[in-house]
Amino acid sequence: MVEIVRGLNGEKQMSVREALRQTKIRELKPSSPACVDRTATLAEAIASMRGTSTGCVMVCEGQRVTGILTERDLVDKIVGEPVAFSSAVEEFMTRNPKTLTADASLDEAIRLMDQGDYRHLPVVDGAGGIEGIISIQHIIGFLAELFPTEVLNLPPRQNQYIDSREGG
Repeated sequence: MVEIVRGLNGEKQMSVREALRQTKIRELKPSSPACVDRTATLAEAIASMRGTSTGCVMVCEGQRVTGILTERDLVDKIVGEPVAFSSAVEEFMTRNPKTLTADASLDEAIRLMDQGDYRHLPVVDGAGGIEGIISIQHIIGFLAELFPTEVLNLPPRQNQYIDSREGG
């Protein structure tokens, strides 16, 4: 059963829960991932992340994902440690990352991100070949577009006055 909620103007609107169930990962337009070989150096992996302005790099053998190196990995495993930037990325990557197909639901992606405390998920085809990557930013952007009144931190009614700053 499709849940319908009424917007401020009385228009029918899909509920957040139903939108998460019905929306497929492909609708978020996954980004093209930065990919490096497992023998690439940390310097090469970081340069690839910078070059694509992404928070992670996929470690691939051919088209198959074998690992992921994220900003969090850099902070947790490298910053403050005596690590050479000429070290192989495979020493620091997360091996065999969780993946989704483009036909998975947004609900599945959020659940997987929440359970694993992930910010990025590789999107693969049926054979495990890399197709793209989604991040928490993709999800937030999608929800902000779909439910702008509910997501934006602005008064939902034009003439509404807020007495104090939120969080202040």
